[in-house]
Amino acid sequence: MRVLIIWDWDNTLMNTKPAVMAGLQDVAAFFGQQPVTEEEVVNVMTHHRGAFWQNRFGAQMVSAIDYYVSKYQDYLELVCPFEKTTAVLKAVQEKHIPQVLVSNKNHESLIKEVARHKLSSYFAAILGTKDFLGKPDPLFIQPILQQFCPDEIILIGDGQSDMELARNIGATAILVHRSESDLPYDYNCVDLGEVLSVLQKIAFDNIKIFNHERK
Repeated sequence: MRVLIIWDWDNTLMNTKPAVMAGLQDVAAFFGQQPVTEEEVVNVMTHHRGAFWQNRFGAQMVSAIDYYVSKYQDYLELVCPFEKTTAVLKAVQEKHIPQVLVSNKNHESLIKEVARHKLSSYFAAILGTKDFLGKPDPLFIQPILQQFCPDEIILIGDGQSDMELARNIGATAILVHRSESDLPYDYNCVDLGEVLSVLQKIAFDNIKIFNHERK
């Protein structure tokens, strides 16, 4: 049985919220807007091209997003992995379960950020956005699914777009770092330590693992 684990990046494996907040404040100031609220930061981090951009910038939305992508790079030193990030990635890798990273972050920025934190070796594929297509649209992730042809998919993320994507592709949805109960998840974990416990239960122990290195 081919098992594939799909990870989100922002606020799932990496604590990027301080950098996102700083970058968004710069964008708001540049376009003469009021300071960004905590709620708006959550909207940006959990939705692809969410209401924040349209409500704030309207016809200038694309320019605002482009400016944000450039300003975010100024705050990369604020980005850090969560306590159990490396441990859970290593545990999955040791079981020979392929892991892929799928994010609504700009693709080139995502590749550089993963490399910066020396985590690239854990992922069999990395997919970020290059245009307006992103999670939860199943077409966004279709190249990954065609590459691995999994029988079982486990998707781990923190946002509504992650949980909706999981439903759209028939994946088991694990919500992490969020307490909301109205999202369509299968498991809700307070941190990556709990995620690892869930993976041990539903993947490591009870599923015959497909070694993607075999012919």
